[in-house]
Amino acid sequence: MGMDQLGFNRWNFCAVGLMALISCSGCSLWDSITSRDFRVRNLFKPEDPPLVVLEKSVDGDMRAAALAKLKEPLAHGGTSQEQEKVLKVLTEAALMDRQALCRLQAIQTLKQFKDSRVPGVLRDAYYRASNFNPETGNVIKCQALEALGEARSPDGLEILIKVLREPAVIGSEQERQQKLDERIVAAKALGKYKEYQATENLLALLQADQDVALRNCCRDSLVAITGKELPAEYSSWEAYLHQGNRPREENPGFFGKILQTAGWKN
Repeated sequence: MGMDQLGFNRWNFCAVGLMALISCSGCSLWDSITSRDFRVRNLFKPEDPPLVVLEKSVDGDMRAAALAKLKEPLAHGGTSQEQEKVLKVLTEAALMDRQALCRLQAIQTLKQFKDSRVPGVLRDAYYRASNFNPETGNVIKCQALEALGEARSPDGLEILIKVLREPAVIGSEQERQQKLDERIVAAKALGKYKEYQATENLLALLQADQDVALRNCCRDSLVAITGKELPAEYSSWEAYLHQGNRPREENPGFFGKILQTAGWKN
């Protein structure tokens, strides 16, 4: 057997072994291999902790993956100092990262946090998305609005109502659609809130707006809040809500108030 043939066979063996390793390790390994910073030696060395990656790397894919791995320290046995550090990293990424992918992932991760400061960060992330081009900024804004629905906070309720009540944009078709997208996401997110302000503003939109998609989202949120199946018609919902059928606002209870005072949401 010639040297060229021997070399070819060795390459085949290595290639088959590598593909088998990839197939056994799943999609996360494949993502790592296709990353721009991939090196063969990286397969055999432990990954850096997420905070280390975020401190050292400027690669958007790696940073986004690290942001996705961050967990809330106080919810997982960590210390207050660790909580402050992780929240600071996520806040900076959500508000100032130059890469949209990293901002989106930071918002997605913050959505899982119970820290009472998170809604304020998400609110600011919504407004600072204007730093990007309109199309990218619209995606970030919608992500922030969706996360504010999960936050179920006074700050979240206020901004969601504000966005829902904004008038249609007078501009290009793209600009009109982007604003409609935001209002639709806000309508969906309000379905997480039990406060009367949520139901009243959803009801008001059913009366005033004719966009079918937006009206259907308002109806779906009213169903989620009340548990009542009614059509997307103002008269039906107005009769139901104004006859003593408002949803009861959630009372956090004694221990819930203690948690809120300590900086945790219910």
